[in-house]
Amino acid sequence: MSLRKTFKTDKTAEIEGVEVEVAMNEHNGKPITIRIARMSSSNKRYTKELNRVTKPHMAAIQNDAMDNDLARKMLQKVFVDTILLGWDNLPKSDLTGNEADTELLDFTPENALALFADMPDLYDDWESRAQKAAAFREAEREVSAGN
Repeated sequence: MSLRKTFKTDKTAEIEGVEVEVAMNEHNGKPITIRIARMSSSNKRYTKELNRVTKPHMAAIQNDAMDNDLARKMLQKVFVDTILLGWDNLPKSDLTGNEADTELLDFTPENALALFADMPDLYDDWESRAQKAAAFREAEREVSAGN
């Protein structure tokens, strides 16, 4: 396989995002999906916001003195503002823990951050998915689209 087929990504998809199936909604049996943009230096919206948010803390970052909890909260906020573009079919029960909450959860930055606060591994998973080039590769997107 050529380098182009192996590494070339769809620049539009990196910015506008791709749909990724992340779980199953146990209430309706349909997949829960998220729309994510690429979390990389090629996404200028992401890098610009990351630079804006980290600039006041640059001395602490460079001296390895940044509080880990603060750094994680900052990164999650940047992720929600620039990378996580939406979700579909996510039940409110995943946020509240109450299985009776079967209605769908609106996508808002506050709801996303609340999910990440309650389930830190969820953020790690979604961040990892947004960093992987495979979801944004032209060749793979063409195959999955049936082209």
